[in-house]
Amino acid sequence: MRESAADLIERGETEVDIGPFSLWEQPNLKELWDFRHLLFVLVRRNVFYRYRQSLLGPAWFVIDPLLKMGVFSLLLGGIAGLPSEGVPYPLFVYTAILPWTLFSSSASRSTGSLLNYIHIISKVYFPRLLLPAAEVLTSLADFAISFAILIAMALAYGYVPTIRFLIIPLLLGIPMILGLGVGYIFAGSQVRYRDVGSFVGYFLKFWEYLTPVAYSVTVISTRVPDWVIPLYQLNPMNPVVEGFRWIMVGAGRAPDWTLGVSLFVTVVVVIVGVYVFSRSEHSIIDWV
Repeated sequence: MRESAADLIERGETEVDIGPFSLWEQPNLKELWDFRHLLFVLVRRNVFYRYRQSLLGPAWFVIDPLLKMGVFSLLLGGIAGLPSEGVPYPLFVYTAILPWTLFSSSASRSTGSLLNYIHIISKVYFPRLLLPAAEVLTSLADFAISFAILIAMALAYGYVPTIRFLIIPLLLGIPMILGLGVGYIFAGSQVRYRDVGSFVGYFLKFWEYLTPVAYSVTVISTRVPDWVIPLYQLNPMNPVVEGFRWIMVGAGRAPDWTLGVSLFVTVVVVIVGVYVFSRSEHSIIDWV
């Protein structure tokens, strides 16, 4: 594992041999721990200063999911008449929008993290791996506000929280880590090619259509060929969305073996992402 300059100086070594980075270079975990305070500073900055000069301020945290809920309820629930498994359609959709928004926000924000902090990266050294992670934790703060509204909606419709709430941390961990992995994969390329962010946005929108956010999974099982269903279940966000619905309103599908598949895919994506990110972060300044 490559030692940081701070470690070498602390041992009294003033001469550092600078050579090419290894193809299989691993992140310096000790260095990440040493800079852990910076992670919390970045998250606090994002949360408190992002909407400092906006008219509605923190209300923007919940406007997007509420607008989506309204559009889906009107077009798909009201006009198209899609089934909602006996749950009021606005609540049925909103319970799925929140975990999906946590994932998509984590992926898109972490993808643009290096570009957003390029003015700092070019002047001060710190582990760049912290930047996408800070954006993901900021997305979790946004989720917390929307989740409070979801609980109020559920209580208004007569759905009382149960012991199932204990599973929520596991379900939330998957979209956060998966979004972080996607961000690690594309963050370096976003600095070099500025339209990568647009590509990731379209990619996430297409992914949303493949996830039962605005519709019930029963629509897929009854309207597509049988051979498509196993492929559909490989989507790592499917068990997360379905499991979140099951926890909140008793609809959807309880966590099963597909959650293990989702966890496996998530681990693979984040490992690949860390490798790709570590290979590209050393060339960031050259691309600016």
